[in-house]
Parts: sequence; structure tokens; C-alpha cells
Amino acid sequence: MEAKIGRYEVIRRIGRGSQGSVYLGRDPTLDRFVAIKVLTATDAELNMVAEDGTPLEARISSKLKHPNIVPIFDAGECSLGPYLVFEYVEGEPLAQVLKSKGPLSIEAAVGQITAILDALSIAHAAEILHLDLSPRNILIDGDNAPRVMDFGLAQYVSVAREPKEFASGTLRYMAPEHFQGEPLGPWTDVFALGSTFYELVTGQFAMQGKGLEQIQYRIMLGEVDFEPLKKMPHGEAFARFLAGALEKSRDGRYADSSTMNEAFRLFLDETGLEDQANADGSSHSTIDFLLRRMQRTGDFPAISRTLSDINRLTGDDKQANADKLANVILRDFALTGKLLKLVNSSFYGTRASEITSVSQAVVFLGVEQVRMTANSLAFFGHMKSDSAVLKDSMTKSFMSGLIARHLAQRAKLPGAEEAFIGGMCQNLGENLVIFYFGDEYEDIVKLQNGEGLDKAAAARGVLGVGYAEIGAAVAKTWNLPRPIIEAIRGVPPGALAVPQSDAESMRDIAVFANELCDLFQRYENNEIEFAVHDLLTRFKPSVSLEFSFCQKLIAAVFEKLKQFAPIFEINVATNNYCQAVQSWVETHAAPDEAEAPLAQGASK
Repeated sequence: MEAKIGRYEVIRRIGRGSQGSVYLGRDPTLDRFVAIKVLTATDAELNMVAEDGTPLEARISSKLKHPNIVPIFDAGECSLGPYLVFEYVEGEPLAQVLKSKGPLSIEAAVGQITAILDALSIAHAAEILHLDLSPRNILIDGDNAPRVMDFGLAQYVSVAREPKEFASGTLRYMAPEHFQGEPLGPWTDVFALGSTFYELVTGQFAMQGKGLEQIQYRIMLGEVDFEPLKKMPHGEAFARFLAGALEKSRDGRYADSSTMNEAFRLFLDETGLEDQANADGSSHSTIDFLLRRMQRTGDFPAISRTLSDINRLTGDDKQANADKLANVILRDFALTGKLLKLVNSSFYGTRASEITSVSQAVVFLGVEQVRMTANSLAFFGHMKSDSAVLKDSMTKSFMSGLIARHLAQRAKLPGAEEAFIGGMCQNLGENLVIFYFGDEYEDIVKLQNGEGLDKAAAARGVLGVGYAEIGAAVAKTWNLPRPIIEAIRGVPPGALAVPQSDAESMRDIAVFANELCDLFQRYENNEIEFAVHDLLTRFKPSVSLEFSFCQKLIAAVFEKLKQFAPIFEINVATNNYCQAVQSWVETHAAPDEAEAPLAQGASK
């Protein structure tokens, strides 16, 4: 080996890879240690040069200035080929750290994940890809900080080419498009990050398999075992976050590292780990952008202020002053009228005399029940449109709430009214998108139909975030209780487990109720029974029901919906969703009144 490379003194070789060798060197001019990478690979893609002969990696790396990216100092040519000079960072590759010390807990890993996502967000914002991300290319320095290195396969997004007959990268971290002849992009790095973060906290590969064909098959199939995560503190929420990065379809993945970073911020908020990650609270996020768009549209500020004040007044103090709560409700004339109409209906049982004021309603029902009722009425009262799609979706939401309310009562969970709101708001994000972002919603539906993606994946493909993230973010601004926000976020990916708390039971019931109601929009009449059986099988560990009971429940709840449809301004005769449910109920044996699961005593 030469004693010098350019002006740099070579001390020893410290690494070797597919692209060449890395040497520890010394810069005599600045008297500092450097890492010198000599590109000796023969493949042109690994040694791309700019028009002036400078290795493209040098051009790329020089644009990346971030404390968690190893910076480049110099580039040149020597007898062995092009070389690059980087800052010398003492440390070990993450792959070696995991091998010697084992995986981190999720709580311990959030700081490193935050730093890595911040670094890649800088690269993607500059239209630069890495395309070879893995634990091998993330260095953990002496301060335990991650440093992304080795942009040797990186290409400018604007000139990124479709992969040829070979795919460059590290196999277990490569996205499906590497093998499908599809364009590579920021979404390709997102997949690699998802695999890397999975390994960081489990110590296992996200893409299992013993040989090239097995691993590639798992990648193409998009099969990831999330069960190891679910056993960890915060594991279910982390699994939901990773699922958006490991979607097999590029359209269903987070669009880039910035979007993935925003999803991670929502995970931190959900789990209360913001301080652990030193989150910067940036207001330039996808979610904040969507919220600002809503704030500028229609009466979203009014409904937000009303709901936020109602929940703020009553969230911590169950004995909140009735007059204060009444005054908030009275600001909304329509809400006041609907509340009095509902409280005087049979929905809340019989009473000796008619209730004529909101203050009386608060005293009669109690603060907690008024809070839940006002939330649902305000939500329906403001989300009005001529759109048949929105009317169907809102009706489905109400039916979902009724089912969740009954199942929570049946399971003897505290707070059946909270279960009602959890079930009703489980698809809050979708309703908000239909109402405020109609054009984007149409694109989401097209993506669902064209690519066969589920709702969450299709929404990420268009908006950058899923419906659940949008709904949870809005619910937080409305000061809704944490169990309801958890219900909106949904269940973690993979097989369902037996719930370990009342909050998990309520979440599972809300998701089950919403998915059950969703079947009447997704399937033809003669297909629904099979879909119900599949749903019951999936939720058996959490919401164990027989089909015959479920059949009676749907019929009884639909009757309940028709009873209160005028209060919620649902026209059963013209509502497409109601017609679909009615058709299915009529083709199945309607329950006798005595057998109906919503007996008189269960309606309160």
C-alpha cells in the first residue's frame, strides 16, 4: 500500500467493502486524522463521476451538512482509483454494536432513531438518496450518537435510474422495487430505515430467510413478524409506526424520511417519549400542514374551540362546574338544541318531566355523559355536506359508536359513553379528509382500487400520513381523553392479543365495531357473511362473539340508528349506507324483540 494518498499520510487499513477499502490517514496540513476511502470496485454504478471527474459521492456528500452525517473533506485520484476523504470518527458500526451488546429497548432507541431520521430528512430535502442504508452504514461514535456514512450508492433523486439486471445494496434491507425494475426514490430509503429500526430494538432481521431466494421472497411478499415488538413496552405503537415504513408497495410507505420522521413524532407523542428523544417540536410537519389547511376552511376553528373547551373543562375534573360546561355548550345554538332533544329521548331512559335547559341536562346526566354526548353531537353537527360519500361515512361512524357502546357494556367496561365516542371517532381521520380534502380523498380511493392498498397505506401514498395519524392529531387538539385517542390510532399490525387493560379492550372494541360497519361499504350483500366470519376470527382473542349474536347485534343497532337518525340528521330513506345495511338485515333472519342483544336495559 502506498505511504500516501494525495497529500494524506496512510497509517493503516481500517475497513474493506464492496466498493473498496478504507484507510486511517493523517492530514499533515491541518494535523488531523481522516478516513480515506479508495474506490476500487469495477462496476460503473459504484464509481460514478461528475463531468469534471469528481466522484459523484463527493458531490453528494459535500451537500450533506448534519451532525449525524459523517462529512466529506476532500476528493481526488490516486494510482488505485478515485478516493474520498472523510472526517475520522472513532466508533463502531451499528451492526457490530448490536452483535456485541444486543438490541436496545424502544425507550433507549428513540434518541438514535430521531437523530437518524433527522439526518436522512436533510438528505431527502436536498433530493439525495442513500440507497444502501443498513446497520453496517450507521456508525455509533464515542458519545453513543449515530452517524450515517457511506453514501457510495447515493444518487440524486432527479437522475436516479431504474435498477438494471442487478440490484446494489445490502440484501435484507432492500425494498421490493430493487427487484421489480421500478424506480428507486426516498421511499426506498424509508424501507431500509424500517428494517434497520426493527433490528435495533429486536436484535432480529425484519426480513427473515436463510438464503437469497428466501429473503427476496419475504421482501416481495412484505411479510414482517411484529410479534417480538408487542411484548415490549410501547411495542404496539412502535409496530404501527414501523408498518408504514415496511409496506411492500412504495405508494403505501411513508413518502420520504421527513414524512417518516413526522410519523415518529406522533409515536413519541402517543407514548410520552418526547423528552427521551429530545424532539424539536417543529411546526413544519405534514400533520401541522394539514391542520393549518383545515383551520383555514369552513368552521373547523369553531368546532375545535367548542370541543376543546368542553373536554378541557371536564377532562380532569369529573365534578366540573355545571354552569361553566353549560356556557360552553350554549355558545353553539345548534348543539344546544340537539343536546336537549337527545336527552329528552328514550336514548337516556325515562324521566318525570322534560328537561328544558343545558344546566338541567348536566345535572341529570352528569358531567361525563354530557361531555361524551356533546362531543358526538358537535362532531355530527359541523361535519355537514351534500357529499353522499361523507353522509355514508358519518352514518357508518354513528353505527360504529352504537356497536362499540353496547359491546363495552356487555364486557362490563367502565365508561360506555367513552366507548361510544371511541367507536364513532375511530375513522375520524377519514371523515376529516372526505370533508376538507375532497380531491385528495378521490386520489386515495383510486390508489386503493388501482394498487389494492388498504386505507392506511393509500392515505400515506397521497397525504404522506395515514387516516389514523390525522384523526389522532385532531383528537388531541380537541382534548379528547387518551383512551379515545388510542382507539383512533387503531390496533398494532399482526395478530391480535388478549387485551391487558380496560383501555386496550376499549380500543379493540372500537376498531372491531368500525371494521364491522365498514364491511357494508366494501362488500356485496352476498359476500358480507363470509367477511363477518373472517373479522370474528381475527378479533377472537379480544372481542369473542358468535356469528349469530353479531347478526342480531347488527339488526338491533340498525333499529337504534333509525330511532335516533333525525337527531343526527341522517335520512335513512336516501342514505346509501343505510340502504346497504337494511338490505343485508332483510336477507338474514331478523331477531325477535326478546332475543335482540340491545334489550331495553342496555340502552342506558
